[in-house]
Parts: sequence; C-alpha cells; structure tokens
Amino acid sequence: MMNQSLLLLHDSKISEGEVNLIAKSLTDVYQIDIKEIREHVVATFAYDKTRNQYDGQKLLNNLIDESKFKFFFWIIQDDIFVPLMNFVFGLASQYYGAIVSFYRLKNVEMKIKESIHECGHVLGLGHCDNFCVMQYSNSLTEALEKPSFLCDNCKVSLKENKDFLYETKVK
Repeated sequence: MMNQSLLLLHDSKISEGEVNLIAKSLTDVYQIDIKEIREHVVATFAYDKTRNQYDGQKLLNNLIDESKFKFFFWIIQDDIFVPLMNFVFGLASQYYGAIVSFYRLKNVEMKIKESIHECGHVLGLGHCDNFCVMQYSNSLTEALEKPSFLCDNCKVSLKENKDFLYETKVK
C-alpha cells in the first residue's frame, strides 16, 4: 500500500525475537515495508551521568542531522529523557524517524503499543483524544490501558499522510 520503506534500527541489547515482533507489528498496522533491519550503537555523547539516562532528543537529532538517516525507527534498551521530563517511552520527528526505549516497557504488549505509537508520529500522526494507540501516555498505566490499534480518524489522517509521502518521495 505504501511506497515508503522504513529502516529499522536496534541496539544489541534488544533480542532478535523482539526486533522481528516490532517489525511485524509496524508492517501489519501501517502496511509499510521494512527495507532493512540492522544494529545501531547508542551514542555515548548523549549519556547524562547525573540522570543515568540518555538524552533522547540528542540521539534522534544525531541520526537525522549527522547520520543523514531518513524514515527510520530505532529501538533501544536504555532509558531516555527529554529536557523537563523525567523520562519518555519514545520520541519522533515527523517524516524522519523515531526512537523507542524498552527500558520502562516491561511487557511485549507495551513495547508493541509504544512502537506503533511512535511510528505513527513518523508517518505524520499527532496525538489523539479517541480510544486509539495514538493517545498520549504520561505513565505506565496509561500506556497499558490504551489500545494497540488506530481509531478511524487516525486511519483517515494516515491515508492523507501516505499520499503526501508518496508525492514527495521521502526515502
């Protein structure tokens, strides 16, 4: 359905089984091709010793700006944060890429939901107020309670975004 292919990156701490499960979940929900799956090392420059966490925004920006990656999805095991927040499950830049941290996501269901959520942002979706995987999760409880599927409104938006991506030939 979609003409774009996603580069799926993972750090060495993520099992092959989990990587394949996330790849299948993203493919099933978004009808998107995974062009390549490969390991990618978490950059130490983004590590904040006082917080014992990685700065997720620095990691994401590095992939976009310095590595020139476009249309990627990266799963890591380490804990991440963004300024003014204690932690984040993940973060994304629309039409570029996303990072999801499995650190606080203790079961497979949560890992899948947050991966689908962040990939939705890559594909141009925003947060949603409906019962939808694109709901914002501010806690583990909220992340667990939201569904793993898109609502009808997000499906419509996704189709519009896919048309945009096809027309602009994002690679």
